[in-house]
Amino acid sequence: MTWQAYHVRFRLCSPMHIGNGKTGNLQRSYSFVTGRVFWGALAMRITRNSPELLNEKGHEAYRIVGEQIHNEIAFTYFYPTLRRSDGTDEVLWPWHKPEHFRRRVLRGYASTALSYPAQSAEEASLHETEFISPWTIEETPQQVFLTGYVFIKDGLNLKWRPALERLQFGGERSYGWGDVYLEECSLLKGVVELFNGKAQFIDGQEPIIRYEEGTDMRLFAHTKADSVEAHGNIEPLVGREWRADLPQNHYAGQYLAYNSVCFTPGSRLLKPCDFRIGKYGVWEK
Repeated sequence: MTWQAYHVRFRLCSPMHIGNGKTGNLQRSYSFVTGRVFWGALAMRITRNSPELLNEKGHEAYRIVGEQIHNEIAFTYFYPTLRRSDGTDEVLWPWHKPEHFRRRVLRGYASTALSYPAQSAEEASLHETEFISPWTIEETPQQVFLTGYVFIKDGLNLKWRPALERLQFGGERSYGWGDVYLEECSLLKGVVELFNGKAQFIDGQEPIIRYEEGTDMRLFAHTKADSVEAHGNIEPLVGREWRADLPQNHYAGQYLAYNSVCFTPGSRLLKPCDFRIGKYGVWEK
């Protein structure tokens, strides 16, 4: 066995904003935790939990840990879930009755910057930030969890398990958003079914996600569009990074990292196939 699969569940403790572009004055949010966001949170926490490495390497420590995660840790996206009475997960797929999902889980927070000399709102600063609510918006609110899978390569020496206990996802973190509590991190053995049988995990030189005939073949990660036959929306996958090693654009958020043009999660496969999990949790046939 080369990889070990873990079922991971976080309790969402505060609003969470996963940036998905801007429409007018609305900062839109994804309805799930993307692989890039999970990778960034995990790399930051592992590095900050390693003071010896920080003292030796300085800011290079973040890049070193991030590259090691790319090579020895893989993961799915994390989706909002509810706990059923029998203890199993009810996954709230954003593409299943999307209007109902938005009413139940997504909310917005309006704010503005202040102009103190004028004792008024600063001009053109009013904006609204969309977020995933930690509780469902209904007559009897239910706690929202985030559920996904983490795959660990044998021999990994990073202290990844303690890092899961102190993660914070997404934007607006300085205001306390994106706070999560680790509820479960359990090793899976035998045939590993992902998200209640949507797909299977196959162990090998690299972790493989397998779809079989007869299942609801919906992609649950961004998937490179030039490698798969599917029906769905496509979008360029771009993220901002802090690349202090570069001569230009080396401050926080200045460097734009382009992954690929991808089918979005929720796209429907036309035929069964296998996918490998690449950097940032992006799939490729």
